[in-house]
Amino acid sequence: MAAEAAVTEELRALRARVPQVGGALAATVDGFVLAEDLARAQDGRRPEAEPLAALTAAALGLAFRMNEATERGAFRELLLHGELGYVATYAAGPTAVLTLLADDRINVGRLHLEGRRAAGRIGALLAEPRSFPAEQSAAEPPAPSDSRPQLERRRLPLERRRRNAPAPPAPEDPARRTTK
Repeated sequence: MAAEAAVTEELRALRARVPQVGGALAATVDGFVLAEDLARAQDGRRPEAEPLAALTAAALGLAFRMNEATERGAFRELLLHGELGYVATYAAGPTAVLTLLADDRINVGRLHLEGRRAAGRIGALLAEPRSFPAEQSAAEPPAPSDSRPQLERRRLPLERRRRNAPAPPAPEDPARRTTK
């Protein structure tokens, strides 16, 4: 619970540092909301956190596959530019992502700088071992995180089924057929 409050505070601090960021969402790579700080747009509508987290997970699936197909190394970030602004998604440790909604007038370099830093801090917050009152864990502290965190490689369920499926039987060669 403390990690979620710290992540929410990090999102608020990011939005305070960069006023052109109109919304921030931390979610798992599976599409579940960890924390959010989403403001109303100029038209008065506020984006919903759950659908945005689910769409982020879907976009990540495509980004992972494209990244793998083009052999560009581990996934780092995804940037979408629309008519009214940007949607930027950054890896935040091995199991989470940070998604930022920014105005069209933002300096993209500043967006990347602040987004990468915040994602690194969020990844570190989520990696901290959690202790429960009934049982104190003697776990080792997490290793220092890279300033540019990477997500673990995910496989889609269909790929997993294909990879684990038995190979089809080889066609029988009629010349090797024996009669009994």
